[in-house]
Amino acid sequence: MTALVVALAVAVLLLAVLVAGLLRSHAEILKALHELGAGLELDRAEGPVDVTIDGVRRPRRSSSAETADAVSGQTLEGEAVALSLTTGTDTLLAFLSSGCTTCGAFWEAFAEQQVQVPGDARLVVVTKSLDEESASALAKRAPRHVPLVASSSAWEDFGVPGSPYFVYVDGTGRIVGEGSAATWPAVATLMGQAHADDAHRNGRLSREGRDDAALAAAGIRPGDASL
Repeated sequence: MTALVVALAVAVLLLAVLVAGLLRSHAEILKALHELGAGLELDRAEGPVDVTIDGVRRPRRSSSAETADAVSGQTLEGEAVALSLTTGTDTLLAFLSSGCTTCGAFWEAFAEQQVQVPGDARLVVVTKSLDEESASALAKRAPRHVPLVASSSAWEDFGVPGSPYFVYVDGTGRIVGEGSAATWPAVATLMGQAHADDAHRNGRLSREGRDDAALAAAGIRPGDASL
């Protein structure tokens, strides 16, 4: 009897060690997938799961990639197109795919005639190039009143980790914010926050610049004893 109990205890211990090893391995796999940008296209039986990549954030890029002049690619008809991002009007780039389940909510939202974009920005849909996408599938989903550029190079230039993904660019081509969520209202809220935060930062810096100029005109320099 004692031998049986010992054998059962050993078996339970071995099973516990095995389960712990499997859980640890699973956690490491999930962490690696997350670092690679996976997890943007999740669904549950009851509907899409809200997903964010650090919510929306100021871009963490090298100085050479903090601005963008244009998005170049093709139309669905295969014609070359280049949309300038330095026209003075803000642009919201929506990186979508025809095969992305979560993207369906955005295709439907953008089909509406009056899409309220934060900052009154121009909305532009960017897909992968036509040799990586289905032109016929895109034609069924693409809203007629929203420009669409098929450009895999744009995905690479902006470092897009997956779809759906959004990048807000101001009228000078400066990238203000970027991120992802599973619904258009969530994205609009996040991008609106990024736009407002950027405007606030610029406003504060402008006031500081004016104050510095006024002090300099009065002969007061940085480090002056009167400060």
